[in-house]
Amino acid sequence: MMTAVNLDLLRSARLRQFPNHHRAWFVGLLFAALLSVQALGFFVLGTGRPGLGLAQSILVLDGLLALACACIAFRRAQGITALFWFLFAIVFVVLLVPTAIQSYDTLFNQNTLPDSIWRLLYCLYGAPVLMMLFLPETDRRAHVNSQIFLDLFQVAIVVGLIYSTFFFLPVRQMLPADALMRNVSISDAQSLLLLTAVLLRLQFVRGSTTRSLLLRLALFLLVCAIVTFIGDWIDLHHYLTASAWFNLGWAIPNVAAGLIALTWTPSTEPESTAEPANFLSFLETNLVLVAMLSCINLLMDHWKQAYGETLTQVAIAASLLAFTFRLALTQFHQYREISQRKAAQNQLAASNQEVGRLLDDARRQTVEITQISELGSLLQACTSREEVFRLIPERLRRLFPGASGCISLISSSRNRLDSVAEWGVCPANQIFSPDECWALRRGRTHLHPGGSSDPRCSHLLGEGPSLCIPLIANGEAIGTLSIQGDDPLSPIPGHPHDSNSDSFARRRQIAATVAEHIAVAVANLNLREALRLQAVRDPLTGLYNRRYMQEFLDHALHSARRKHRPLAVMMLDLDHFKRYNDTFGHSAGDRALAAVGQTLLLCVRAEDVACRYGGEEFALILPECSLLQATVRAEEIRTRLKEYRAQLDHEPADTLTVSIGVAAFDETTDRVDLLLKFADDALYQAKRAGRDRVIAARPGAILYESDLTETDSVTEIVPAASALTRTI
Repeated sequence: MMTAVNLDLLRSARLRQFPNHHRAWFVGLLFAALLSVQALGFFVLGTGRPGLGLAQSILVLDGLLALACACIAFRRAQGITALFWFLFAIVFVVLLVPTAIQSYDTLFNQNTLPDSIWRLLYCLYGAPVLMMLFLPETDRRAHVNSQIFLDLFQVAIVVGLIYSTFFFLPVRQMLPADALMRNVSISDAQSLLLLTAVLLRLQFVRGSTTRSLLLRLALFLLVCAIVTFIGDWIDLHHYLTASAWFNLGWAIPNVAAGLIALTWTPSTEPESTAEPANFLSFLETNLVLVAMLSCINLLMDHWKQAYGETLTQVAIAASLLAFTFRLALTQFHQYREISQRKAAQNQLAASNQEVGRLLDDARRQTVEITQISELGSLLQACTSREEVFRLIPERLRRLFPGASGCISLISSSRNRLDSVAEWGVCPANQIFSPDECWALRRGRTHLHPGGSSDPRCSHLLGEGPSLCIPLIANGEAIGTLSIQGDDPLSPIPGHPHDSNSDSFARRRQIAATVAEHIAVAVANLNLREALRLQAVRDPLTGLYNRRYMQEFLDHALHSARRKHRPLAVMMLDLDHFKRYNDTFGHSAGDRALAAVGQTLLLCVRAEDVACRYGGEEFALILPECSLLQATVRAEEIRTRLKEYRAQLDHEPADTLTVSIGVAAFDETTDRVDLLLKFADDALYQAKRAGRDRVIAARPGAILYESDLTETDSVTEIVPAASALTRTI
């Protein structure tokens, strides 16, 4: 399987590494040039004092170059890693001191220090190496705190005591030959012990950064150990020429150290998460400190013999003081860490409470938004205002728990408001004037916090906090939504007393949104009802129009056929209505038509339908009414219309009469398409018979006049066959 490789990242990494490799090659060439000059000096000047002085001077330059490489690594490092490279630079400072002294003595034929002393000075490089091994394993960017410096100070005290006790003090009492043997043994043992200590420290390393540093240190100590063993072997056998030429060998540790420091680069890996401290780690640290104090105690006897009790007590006091400061700093840092953790825990608990509160608010808002959306959807699906007003109380009771309220609509005369929906403790069927509501007077939401301080809507009962919102649709106020808290001591239930708080503002917004939904729904239903009435009602008479009559008749006839029930139809026509218009004017004719419409509405049942068929013709549909019953009803209508007209002022009693034709299903016909035709033919027959009469259409033989005939009118029964044979 092919693995995708990011070429840009590889290219940028190589570009970053190019200066380091270029610099390493340059420094390597410098070291090679210095070694060549050393060798050339021995060839030209010999192994005597001039050649040896030149070689030792060049060795000082090698040390300075290695020190410069260590400083470069120190500048690139941070935290504990920077301290590591600082101690690494101290190693070369320690090695440079005896090398410079020896070079000076050789060049100027001086004897500043005896051979036994300056050889021991070389062994002091082990002190910073031991300090490097005692550095804590931590991330490369960890900060260096004062505890680390105190630990290194204690290590320095112990190392100083060990070197003074086992190295410098015994040498002062030995002969030069014995001192040389001891120094050689000590340097070899130290090299071996330091290399062993680094290898043991590597076994307990867990971080990649620390492992890389210790591996570089181990490589340096390995080179030092090899060179030390070879040089000491040459000195023990007194090979003077080989000892002079081996100055080239003493430069090898400097070359190795310089290249090791120069090729090191900070790790680009992500920082690892620090492992939590445990009891064993603390126990290990304290055991090391106790061991160091024990070593100091064991070395005190030698110090008392060499320097007396005063200096010994000073050394003990300095070590104990460092140990005391270390414990105090540890306790201080632990206390500060505990305080920070407690503060963080308290902050986290407060944050959790705040997050919980925000989540509760979010859930509540989600529920409210869902309820409002569902309410809006249900309101849009309602087909009548009655459905709207039955639906609203239960929904608003959920949105405003612990509150009461009502919805009031402005009447058509716009002089009063009628309560159409209530919930809670609000009174039903409340009627009040628009001037009693501040929301209608101001044209915007009116909030009252409770009590009697601010102007309060007089139509609300009690002294609790209240909220009135005008219902506005299409720029016109059609009513109000009033919400009142049941508890006089708190604002909208379940929320803070401060009416300016976020929760109360959200509650006001919810109420405004609900009011908007209600206003739109009511306005839409009003508009729908107005359009429906315009589509099915005659505006002059208030009766249904011909289209609605046809739809209702078809439905009623199918229902009568399915249920085997009778159905009657009346056709009415005003007699000589054109002459009436010409005599009294069209306005009087319109009033006459309106009066006929009102009379018909008063004479029909709730299930009957009265329609204006066209012009001065009218039609009545009477479900579950037989032909005989319809004929009686027609005569009553004819009589009532005539009497009604007789009561009009300044109009003669006989100026308006009506002719009526009646047909019934299934007495007249069982065919749906012929029922209206038979009623119309009966009306035509009444016109031909002299008008102002009722004629019922029956199939079959001609029937005689009924007993309904009056002196001023004739009710006749004509056969349906004769009605079918006439032409209009």
